[in-house]
Amino acid sequence: MNLSHAKRGQQLFLKHPAACILCHALNGQGSNVGPALDGIASRTTPAYIHESLMEPSKVIAKGYEQFSVSPMPPMGDIFSPQELSDIEAFIQTLK
Repeated sequence: MNLSHAKRGQQLFLKHPAACILCHALNGQGSNVGPALDGIASRTTPAYIHESLMEPSKVIAKGYEQFSVSPMPPMGDIFSPQELSDIEAFIQTLK
C-alpha cells in the first residue's frame, strides 16, 4: 500500500466537503449516521470496502438493517477515481 495515497485519503476522509467523518465515527469522533469505521480493515475485505463506497445500498451494514437503502450516496458520484483510491488506501489502514 502506498502511504502517500493513504495520507491523501485521510485528508479527504476528514476535511473534504463530503467528508466521511460527517456520517461515520472514527476514534470516538464523527457521527453515528453510518457505522463506525474503527477496525473496519480487520473485519472486512478490500473488495467489500470498495463495493461499500461504490454501491452503498448493495449490502447494508450490520446494525443498520432497518434501512432498506443506505443514506450514503455512491462515492463515485462525488470523488474522482484517484480520490476514491486514496480513501480506500486510508480505510485499509484502519485495523
